Amino acid sequence: MIDDTIRPQLGIIGGLGPLASADFYFKLTRMTQAFRDNEHVPAVILSIPQLPDRTEAILAGHDGPLAPLKAAVATLNALGVACVAMPCNTAHHWYDQLAANSRAEIIHIGDAVVAETRRSLERGRVAVLATQGTLVSGFYQDRMSAAGFELCLPSNEFQACVDSAISLVKAGSIVDAAVETERALDIAQATGADAALLGCTELSVVAASLNDVNGLVVIDSNAALARACLTRLGFGTQEARGLPTVSRPPGHDWPMRASLAVLA
Repeated sequence: MIDDTIRPQLGIIGGLGPLASADFYFKLTRMTQAFRDNEHVPAVILSIPQLPDRTEAILAGHDGPLAPLKAAVATLNALGVACVAMPCNTAHHWYDQLAANSRAEIIHIGDAVVAETRRSLERGRVAVLATQGTLVSGFYQDRMSAAGFELCLPSNEFQACVDSAISLVKAGSIVDAAVETERALDIAQATGADAALLGCTELSVVAASLNDVNGLVVIDSNAALARACLTRLGFGTQEARGLPTVSRPPGHDWPMRASLAVLA
């Protein structure tokens, strides 16, 4: 039995990956309208980096991550949390099974992203930067289409840049990950996208470090999830200021729209 004086309201399933979890908690904190410590959300982060790879499981057609995800949800429920957040898009492939076994509400990152997109865009084409597992799962295609947005999945070159950026963040190479993300954004815009969704929370890590995106609306799934959690728990929100960025040494700048002449 947990002491009520330290009972968390929000449970966070973290470690998927660790930098993405840290980014989520940072944004949750910076987006909270608070002037002192006790005005922030009581929360607990359960970091489970040993969880099997989500994309590999989806592409192979098995549910290896499901049992440990269920155990994580049960652990957070036992702590009495009101809501659970999973700052990992691909893990939402198993959302229905997890929600069915949870007393606490599990906030779906896809629903949070749709709400965030509507804050900036009424309609248009949205490019989805996500793992292949998330794309196969299809929850973004379903939710964004139902909300009236057209999904744009540009090319194999685009997905190669996205996959590379995700791997680079997991390896701690944030500067190079930002460059690869910009390449993907450039390709997306060249193929007619009005907005781009950073639909992998690894990519959220580089969101504040992106150079000029030439008017492209960029939606950060971690920031969207943080806003949804705060709103659901009754906390005031603000724009996340002072986000961490990375400095690029000479030679790491990627000129936005450099590939347009090639793709035109």
